[in-house]
Amino acid sequence: MKICICDDNLMHSMKLEEIILDYTKKFYNLLVDIDVFTSPNSLIKRKDLGEFEYQILFLDIEMNEMNGIDVAREIRKQDRNLLIIYVTSYNKYTIESFEVSPFWYLLKPVDPQKIKHVLSIAIDEIMLNNQYLFFKYQNIQYQIKYVDIISISSENGRMIRIITCNGEKSILFYGKIKEIEKKLNPLMFVKVNQGTIVNLNYIYIISGNEMNLSNNDILTISRGQKKIVKEAYHEFISKKLEA
Repeated sequence: MKICICDDNLMHSMKLEEIILDYTKKFYNLLVDIDVFTSPNSLIKRKDLGEFEYQILFLDIEMNEMNGIDVAREIRKQDRNLLIIYVTSYNKYTIESFEVSPFWYLLKPVDPQKIKHVLSIAIDEIMLNNQYLFFKYQNIQYQIKYVDIISISSENGRMIRIITCNGEKSILFYGKIKEIEKKLNPLMFVKVNQGTIVNLNYIYIISGNEMNLSNNDILTISRGQKKIVKEAYHEFISKKLEA
């Protein structure tokens, strides 16, 4: 996931970056890259060069070079899906900014807990909009809904087996587990050992070094993944209870 911060106050941007990196550590499979721009014109130039690939933008409204709303107008010409989070000292621009479909507003000085709360909602929003695993086998493009996947495992280091819940026992195709892992929603899936990934929705019970799935499969949790699996499952259950 790529996140962008645009604020001509470098100290504020660095503080915001620190908070974001600290929070996203809890999403163990989520790789986060953060770019910081102190010049809105530099950000617009990145967009014009076709190098604007961000999912979340933390954007100040009051900047010397260009108003944050004008920056958002330029970005919206190319990207309608970007989640724009305004971080500002003023709230007088709220009505005017509706046209660029902001995702949230945060007032300075930044409150770390509020930023983490908004970031959690934003990440959930992004992940929920990516509902399918896509892969190609024998020149045919396939797609499987995340919610239908029970587990994904590597066989002989060359094949991938996907166990689904929709009546089809398994799907086998050439691929590498590391490449598949990059495509998965880290809020829904967790790696339990070197060659196996499971959907958190289908975990029935975790006991010691073993995991029972709803389809009666029993998997071994590696020593290196044990803490990660338990914490990921705890986080998953906590979110379910809050819903």
